[in-house]
Amino acid sequence: MNILVLRSSFQTDEFVEKEYAELLRRLRNECHAEITIVGDEQVETVCTPSLPQPDYVMIATGGVENLFKRIMPPTGKLIADGRNNSLAAALEILTYLERQGKEGQIIHGTNDEIIETVGTPSLLAGLRIGLFGQPSDWLIASGVDRDYLLDRYGVETIDIDLLRLIDGIKAIPQTDAVKVAQTIVKRSLDTIEPSCADMVEAAKAYLAIKKICQEERLDAMTIRCFDIVKTCSTTSCLALALLNDEDIVAGCEGDMQTLMSMLLAKRLCGEEAFMANPSNLTDHSAMLAHCTIPLNLCDDMTIRSHFESGIGVAIQGMLPLTDYTIFKWGGPKLDRYFVTEAKAVETPYSDHFCRTQITLDVDLRPYLLKHSIGNHHVIIQGRHAKTIKEFMDEYVKPISLAES
Repeated sequence: MNILVLRSSFQTDEFVEKEYAELLRRLRNECHAEITIVGDEQVETVCTPSLPQPDYVMIATGGVENLFKRIMPPTGKLIADGRNNSLAAALEILTYLERQGKEGQIIHGTNDEIIETVGTPSLLAGLRIGLFGQPSDWLIASGVDRDYLLDRYGVETIDIDLLRLIDGIKAIPQTDAVKVAQTIVKRSLDTIEPSCADMVEAAKAYLAIKKICQEERLDAMTIRCFDIVKTCSTTSCLALALLNDEDIVAGCEGDMQTLMSMLLAKRLCGEEAFMANPSNLTDHSAMLAHCTIPLNLCDDMTIRSHFESGIGVAIQGMLPLTDYTIFKWGGPKLDRYFVTEAKAVETPYSDHFCRTQITLDVDLRPYLLKHSIGNHHVIIQGRHAKTIKEFMDEYVKPISLAES
């Protein structure tokens, strides 16, 4: 997070650091903020492109209105606690922004109130995400700026070499994998394509990924899964299903934006999320599908092979026909989101799509076909749009279902 602090020429940078010592210390420590102080004596010489793009502008004194106008930062979020005529200057700037047709907001109050508004969301700060390999090659628009993720939200990302996982799979004892495989078979309605050997290898992948997650103290993970298919002749679909049930948020294909959507669903709504591909759209329904799903979300399940490759183990889950929330948090700096609610009307099955399929009574075409935030979206059981909007609107720009 970057915060630009503006002061008048009657004061110095040292004055600002001393006058606002506690607030600046807390912004740096609790919000991971980088602070840049600029004085209005630089109004004619300040080089705007050389300044960091701020998330907030702190008005430290009066007399900085023209400096703000000269810089014209991309954000209209102003911090002003009132000291040194800061609120008066912020009010002038806010009025100027409104006349320019730009949005603005003044964050005013005690240090605690300012930190609460500006601060890194407490439900994300300190989380650790493991990236097992790089994103899949076809995901050309689903990455996240990892430095920004750490600075803005306090979320740390850790690279996990896939060779470490491959070696880990080979090291899993056969007896341990057999026990897991037998448990899953007992939970399922049927096993169609996979053999007993396929089940054991998928169980080994689960145990190896789980071991690394424990060793690295990971709260979430995503994996370049097709490399495992090619190298180990198994899939991570079962592993991801089980890890999500065990409170390790797990996504596939290295899709960081969708993983963050799943992570927020878990932390904010207390619900596991189904990561899925929009697969068939009409003017009154949307079908989404994927080969893995948290087993806790399913009424029943059937053990299948992975759809694209025909290899390994995947999950065909039968979801309840109830209310759901469709959500996506995306953009390299997670600066866009989409959310809406719908009711499930069918859990169909077709051999033309991934194994778990669900049809919802919502027309997503105006959004998906013109403004979609990437491919994968998440489905959360229950109606959570209001909760998500209240959180997200503080940080990012929503996309309306009605946009066309």
